[in-house]
Amino acid sequence: MTRTFRGTALAVIAPAVLAVVLAGCSDKKDDAGETAPADRPTVEVTAQPQDPQTAQVTAEQVFDNLSDGDWAGAWELWTDTAQSALAKDVYVDLVSTCTALQGDYVVTGLTPVDDSTATVKWTRTPTGGTATSGTNTIKYQNGHWRFEPDPTALAAFKQNKCP
Repeated sequence: MTRTFRGTALAVIAPAVLAVVLAGCSDKKDDAGETAPADRPTVEVTAQPQDPQTAQVTAEQVFDNLSDGDWAGAWELWTDTAQSALAKDVYVDLVSTCTALQGDYVVTGLTPVDDSTATVKWTRTPTGGTATSGTNTIKYQNGHWRFEPDPTALAAFKQNKCP
């Protein structure tokens, strides 16, 4: 009877103990009660290098977006100040009608002003038109290079006019 009692007790208690142990293993908290990193999504914050080459890449991306008619993509690379001055949908709706701003853009030079600012020189050749040139500022903000639209053009956009 002792063997039967021990066998029965073991048969009843072992699954209960095993369930407690397994439950403890599935609780992915460390000794401090914090959730293990595997339970949280991994977010990598990567800042762009704060160098002239990366500033030029950003300027080229803005102008590629403009050349390709990706107005929203160009706006998304604007500085925080410019974005807060003009909503993306307003810009997209307006600039798509500004034929004088359309064409092929080419970055022709970039001059660093300081660690967080550079001046970019560019040319634009409209379809069947004469090339024009201009300059803009690129600023390093929140770990990324951002494009600063020409103040005169931004003022025109705010008045719902093509510059």
